[in-house]
Parts: sequence; structure tokens; C-alpha cells
Amino acid sequence: MDKQTRDPLSVSALAMVGSLMLGCLMMAISPAASAAQETPAQTKIRFVVSHRSALLSTLPTYIAEDNGLFKKHGVSVEYISGSGGGSTLRLLSTGDVDMAEGGTPAAILAAHTDPNIELIEGWARSASVMVWIADKASGITSPEGLSGKKLGYSKAGSASQWLAEESIKRAGVKNVSFVSVGGMGDNWTAVKGKIITAGWAMEPFLSEKIHNDNAVVVLDPSHYIKNYYLEGIAVNKKFAQKNTAAIKGLFSALDEAVQFIKANPEKAAEIGTRHYKSSKAVLLAGIQGYLKNDVWDMKIDTAAFNTVMKGMVDSGLIDKPIDMGKLVNQNYLPEKLRTPF
Repeated sequence: MDKQTRDPLSVSALAMVGSLMLGCLMMAISPAASAAQETPAQTKIRFVVSHRSALLSTLPTYIAEDNGLFKKHGVSVEYISGSGGGSTLRLLSTGDVDMAEGGTPAAILAAHTDPNIELIEGWARSASVMVWIADKASGITSPEGLSGKKLGYSKAGSASQWLAEESIKRAGVKNVSFVSVGGMGDNWTAVKGKIITAGWAMEPFLSEKIHNDNAVVVLDPSHYIKNYYLEGIAVNKKFAQKNTAAIKGLFSALDEAVQFIKANPEKAAEIGTRHYKSSKAVLLAGIQGYLKNDVWDMKIDTAAFNTVMKGMVDSGLIDKPIDMGKLVNQNYLPEKLRTPF
């Protein structure tokens, strides 16, 4: 009787101990298993971007980072700040980086001449990204007032030179001189010193000068040039062919970041204050201007690429137009961002 009474208890006790041991084992295993299920493998992409911390056009890259959108799409992005132009794109050919964003003419030339590089996307899709500002004290408020005056640009063959010259030509303003001055800060110093009348500027430098230094926009190229890409994004061909899904994931993350900015401009400006040396008010002014002009629209704009091509021919960078439909490889983009040439 005693044996019959004890046996069920012993069995129950053993079962309880076994259940506890199994539960502990499952608790030890399940977090790792759960994490493996929730977090996809991250493909690392080394991405060099021209003047990333100085230009508002790069804001979606910071939003995508801070909001975990890259991780969501299975990529880990290591950003490197580039100096612009051909030097930024050359890092692709050597394999030092996997992707590069630089001036569109440089990106086009790199993809056209280097078999290791492919052009896949444009960035900063509006000529309004770069404008010309003067001192309010000059009394000039429009392109018509620039007749007989000097406009600054960065260097020969740059986007700033072509946009200044082409805008003035389309505006029908005569007797304007163009002077190579250098960067935005150098141009503004030359304006204040009355060496030139107006110099080129981009956000957030532009809104900083408007808010704090009596600057006024006197020439906005987007009034005369409807479609334009300030920068192009290219990839190392070997990396892209091996990691197409990761590149698509990166662009999906950036597109989601753009949608976030559209829906939450004030929050985006607040996030921007962590990365730019500008106030929330200055960044919000720049963001609102960019949204008004669809600067961050990531769907391929074929006309924008062709406008850049015209500028390259006009500037003597190339002898004849390149077929952009053959040069731009959209297979690395999510379907929603592609456009037939």
C-alpha cells in the first residue's frame, strides 16, 4: 500500500523535474533562436557619399539609420564622407567601397569608361537644390538684376558652372560674368566682399544665410530647368552582381525614409539636428523647400539624366550624348523605383 502510494508521487516528481529542466533548456535556447528568426543576416555595404554631413540632400540616409530601416531590409551600411567628383567615384573601381554617390557627370563618366562601375540611380532630383544668393543690401531680388554682374561657381566643368550659365541663358539675362570661386563658404565671402554679386548655395547652408546673414535668393535654376539630377549613385559591378538583394534593400530603406520625412517633416528636422550643425528651424525650412520640389523622389527620372547629359556636352566633358537607357542599370532597384527610358 505504501509502495503503491509512493510510486505515483515519485513519477509525478520526476515528471515535474523533467519539465523544469526542459523549460530551462528551452529558455536558454529560445532567445537566440528567436533573434535569428527576427533579425535577417545583415549584408554590409560600404557607401561613400560626397559631403554627407554638410548637405541636407543626405538626410534620408540619417533617417534610415536612426529609424532602423537599413536593418529592417537586411543591410548594414558603413558610410564614408567623400570629397565629391571623380575622386569619390574612383573608390569604386579599386574596390575600397561598394557604392558611391557623387556628382552626376562624374558618375556617368565613371560608368561609361570603367567596366568595374555601373550607374544605377540619380539623387537630389531637382535643379532647385543649388541656387544663387546675394546680400539683401544689394537690392537685387531676381535674375534681371544680375545684368552686368558677376556670378560665382565652384570650378570649371562643375554642375554649378553649367547651372549658372544655362539658367542665365534661359532667363534671357545679358552681360553676366561667371567666376570660379570655390565652395559655398568661399562664394559667400566673395559676395560679402563685393567681389561677386551672387554665389551658389545649398541646404542647410542656404537657409542658414537667409535666416542669419541677410541673404536672398536671386537665381533658382529650377525656374528654367525642370528635370535635373545633382548627383548619381553607382556601384562596384562585382559586388552588385553578388549582392543585388542587399542593394535593393538599401534603396527600399531610403525610400521609406523619404516617406517618413514627407509625413513627419518636423520630426525629421529634429533628427537632423543630431547630424547637421544647424537648428531645427533652419533644417525644417530646408526640408519644406525640398519636399515642395520633390527633391527626394527616388523613382528614376529619365529626363533628369538626359538634362545632365546635355550639360556635359555643352561643357565639353563629352563630344556626343551617351545612351542613358543603356548606361543606367535599373535591375538593382526595387520595381517601384524603375522607369523605362
